[in-house]
Amino acid sequence: MDWGIYMKQLPFKAVAVDVDGTFENDKKEYDHEMFGEILYRLHKHGAHFIIASGRPAGRLSDDFGDFIDSVDFVADNGAVLVRDGKIIRTTCFSKKGILHLIDYMHQRYPGSVTTLLISGVKHSYFLKSTPPEFKRSHHYFYPNSIEIDDFSQIPADDQYTKITVDYPSKVRHELEYGFNSRSMEKIHVTTSGWNYMDIIPQGVNKATGLKEFLAYLDVPRSELIAFGDGENDIEMLKLAGLSYAMENGQNSVKKIANFIAPSNNDNGVFKVLNHYLNEVNK
Repeated sequence: MDWGIYMKQLPFKAVAVDVDGTFENDKKEYDHEMFGEILYRLHKHGAHFIIASGRPAGRLSDDFGDFIDSVDFVADNGAVLVRDGKIIRTTCFSKKGILHLIDYMHQRYPGSVTTLLISGVKHSYFLKSTPPEFKRSHHYFYPNSIEIDDFSQIPADDQYTKITVDYPSKVRHELEYGFNSRSMEKIHVTTSGWNYMDIIPQGVNKATGLKEFLAYLDVPRSELIAFGDGENDIEMLKLAGLSYAMENGQNSVKKIANFIAPSNNDNGVFKVLNHYLNEVNK
């Protein structure tokens, strides 16, 4: 295994990790005790830890509740930034833009709307007619979700950061181009670690959120180490001075990363970070 650069001090001051398929194993679990130990050692060396995920802030707060004061979140693929447990920035669609996009998808891709979920800052929303297997997934990943009869019922006072839909991802470029050619509100379509399509405002990705955190922390991008497995991690990995694709990751991600980490089911992120920490302490 090629672990990367051997140095007597950490070659990074910030760590960014994806969650699904990267930090957590396929059972959606991670070793809390091991993470606590690594986080303590990283902080002793002045390194910051950032969770960069397609998951919403509410789900991440549940996932990392034991460490909420020690990590920051780039949530909803960069549309929501959370520091010290508080949202510091959101990039949103308007309600009108959301409904326009859903109408376009309903006309162009029949059946796609039945699995669609709108991610808001206050709540997330999906149809009561959504099939049960998708309802279970939506309620897990979006614990503040609400079932509604029609998407026109979404409230005007929420902030809409992302649409997630289970639909063949091969249409993502066609969807993005087709909608953007007829709308003032532009979209970017990517895939998540679980093969859902995520639709976010154009210009938003994990890298844009990380740039804001790095500027706040006064850490250059050359001192960022990042881990990911899916298409929505590519911008983040390109941003980082040290980038690791997971062994279980998509081939397109492995091609652009500096190194390959062991799989998410083999504690790949922890093994790489422990390697660097152990080298420093020799």
